[in-house]
Amino acid sequence: MTARRATGDRFRALTALLLAAWIAGACGPAGGGGPSSVPSSRASAYPGWPGSGEAVGTGDLVPVLVSSEIAVGKNRFLFTLVDAQNHLLAAPNVATSVAFYDLGKNPDFPVGHADGRFLWSIEGERGLYATTADFSRPGDWGAEVTAEERGKPDRSARVVFSVEATTGTPAIGTAAPPSRTPTATDPQGIAAISTDPKPDPDFYRLSIDRAVRSGHPTLIVFATPLFCRSQTCGPTLDTVKAIAGGYRKDLNLVHVEPYQLRFLDGQHVPVLDSAGNLQTVPALREWGLPSEPYVFLVDRNGLVSAKFEGVVGKDELVAAIKAVLR
Repeated sequence: MTARRATGDRFRALTALLLAAWIAGACGPAGGGGPSSVPSSRASAYPGWPGSGEAVGTGDLVPVLVSSEIAVGKNRFLFTLVDAQNHLLAAPNVATSVAFYDLGKNPDFPVGHADGRFLWSIEGERGLYATTADFSRPGDWGAEVTAEERGKPDRSARVVFSVEATTGTPAIGTAAPPSRTPTATDPQGIAAISTDPKPDPDFYRLSIDRAVRSGHPTLIVFATPLFCRSQTCGPTLDTVKAIAGGYRKDLNLVHVEPYQLRFLDGQHVPVLDSAGNLQTVPALREWGLPSEPYVFLVDRNGLVSAKFEGVVGKDELVAAIKAVLR
């Protein structure tokens, strides 16, 4: 199997896992779910944590990791909440806080705390929480999530996950891959390379390679409104367009469809492999993306300054854009 094929297979597999854990609720009442969860055989080594055989948390609160990669250093940590019957609990009126534990050092005392910030993935339908966590070393870590809702007692639950030494996507401060991506300047050309029903022409004028080498900051969004597996690409792309469009004089804008497409008789047709799977584009493999959508900010020197997996909040995107424009 080639490296490119392996990356494409990993992308599809992890996206499917995220979809199952988050949307379908394919996680057990012990907590966990998602591709970063620690196998139960290893988790059992930590008394008081899921997999140990002990009662953990309140029993009706299950944290589900949404982040597809967690590595040493600062991370945008995404999670959602379901109950024991896999019904979604995440909501604007449910506040969350997280205590992080380095399980390999001491599973009894947290090394950090953070508040979760609720974000709609689909406005009014489904949401999740985002926070920032700084992990000092690779290995097994734990998160204890506390949910607070007015008029109800606080609930808590734990999840065990793995922290990797490095990320598969470009790390903050590293060079952005100079990928060649499709460009277009007229409505017909844009329609052939974008599944956005209301595309902003400025997102298709530059290829990634030209944008990151231009000496100007760049915003790049990988998303496919038409073929998105997580159903968040369209809303995320709309948020990016609404916010970043106000900075178009100072910021290069690039939208990339993550899947190979053909434009036939005015319609987008995905390029499938022999098993009927969507095929990823070279840029997605070069950036090592394990899921979609993804948003990146690249500074004037071509270095990644911020990245957001999945849904991105308006406030955090504005803050990232202002930071890269300083």
